[in-house]
Amino acid sequence: MKDEITSEIVGLISSEKVVGLATHRHYPRERIIYSRFGRCGFAIDVVKLVAGSRVLYSILVEAEAENKSEVVQDFFMLPGKVVYTLSEQTPSGRTIKRKTATYQNGEELFSRVEEVRRAFYSVYSKLKEQEKTSVAKIGEELFHSVGLTADELHLGV
Repeated sequence: MKDEITSEIVGLISSEKVVGLATHRHYPRERIIYSRFGRCGFAIDVVKLVAGSRVLYSILVEAEAENKSEVVQDFFMLPGKVVYTLSEQTPSGRTIKRKTATYQNGEELFSRVEEVRRAFYSVYSKLKEQEKTSVAKIGEELFHSVGLTADELHLGV
């Protein structure tokens, strides 16, 4: 089942003139975190050429199961809520847009996440092939990035 938030994220990632992508929170670990805490999320940066300028779109998705007791047998069985935040860098600052959605259970949530993950890596692979660079490693945290400048990644530059 595709929802409005998933469609918007996949549409942004897959849109024309995307020249950079980065993940900041990884899907495989988030599934484990969700199973333990009933909460998880991911963050992605998308850089597009708009009217000849690079525009950075930052996506944050946070999900939380509706937990009404102190003891939970399986968070994947519970319904929950997703909060999607899109931050766009503009010459005058950042614009923020938020949307919320619900899901029936963890499997529905992660099927949506998987759809975003597939779109990300499809575009990422194409960009990586064009750039012919390796995966970036910063400290001990490995993340995937292609086509973003150091200031877009906020690496202290």
